This record gives sequence, C-alpha cells and structure tokens, in this order.
Amino acid sequence: MGGGGLLTGVIEGLHKNKMAHVPIVAVETKGTDSLASSLRAGRHVEIETIQSIATSLGAKKVARAAYEWCSKHEVVSHVVSDREAVDACLRFSRDHCLLVEPACGASLAAVYNPIDMLMDKGDILVIVCGGACVTMSQLQAWDKLLEEEPAPGDRGTASLNRGG
Repeated sequence: MGGGGLLTGVIEGLHKNKMAHVPIVAVETKGTDSLASSLRAGRHVEIETIQSIATSLGAKKVARAAYEWCSKHEVVSHVVSDREAVDACLRFSRDHCLLVEPACGASLAAVYNPIDMLMDKGDILVIVCGGACVTMSQLQAWDKLLEEEPAPGDRGTASLNRGG
C-alpha cells in the first residue's frame, strides 16, 4: 500500500476504462498500516511511527486521494504481519525464482494465505514490484529475526464496500 500513489492510479485507471466494478485489496504490514488506521478512524489520520521491516511501505499518512477513493470504490483494507510478508517472499522465491522485498511480500501474503474476499475469485492480479535491493541472505536474516512471531493466520481484514 505505501503512500497510496499506486492505489490511486490503479483505481483511476479502472474507472477510466469502465472497470469500476473491480474491487481492490490494499495490503499493508502491521506498523505501516496508515490506510487501515485512517479507515478504522473514519478520517484521514497519521500513524505515530513506522514499525515494520517493510520500510518501503512506510508512509505515516496515506495520500488524501487514496483515502478518499476508498469511499467511492470497493477497497478491502488488509493488514499482515512482517512474518507473513517474509514467508510470502520466501515462498515466491521458491515458486518463481525471483526475489521481492517484504513490501511486495505483503500483497503476496494475501494470496498465499487467501483472505475471505479472494476465496471465490478466479482471476486475481497481484502487482509484484520491489526487489532490487533485497538478497536471499537478507530474507533469511529477517526470517530468523521473526522466528518468534506467530505463524500466519492471525490476520485482520476490514471490508469497506462503500461504493463502486
């Protein structure tokens, strides 16, 4: 999710191309969940600090346009743990021989550990980006660091079907 620029562009593109009916899952890691925090609060808020290894998701406040689109388009906000993000990165590297950073692993986690909204979907597009600065050694170090975190399954999802 990050700052919301990509989300805003994707939603604008969907609307421009008569695909406004296509829902979006916006995934953040716990500790970078500025969109989820705003949606829970019912207003555009800033989180106090960034506390996640997925630092490229680290926007203390999501772009106003991204927040506002959530009231006009079906956006499901989903928050995963760093553990889930790193597990998804490692699984993706085994499945596709590509390395991605935990910010990307967050989105992949929603597919590898399917959230309710995706369970009955046949076609799912995941934007897979962000891996230029990650190494297998770094992923393994994060994996070791996060050994004490609970396994995937303790997830929080807030569905916001206000429009679209």
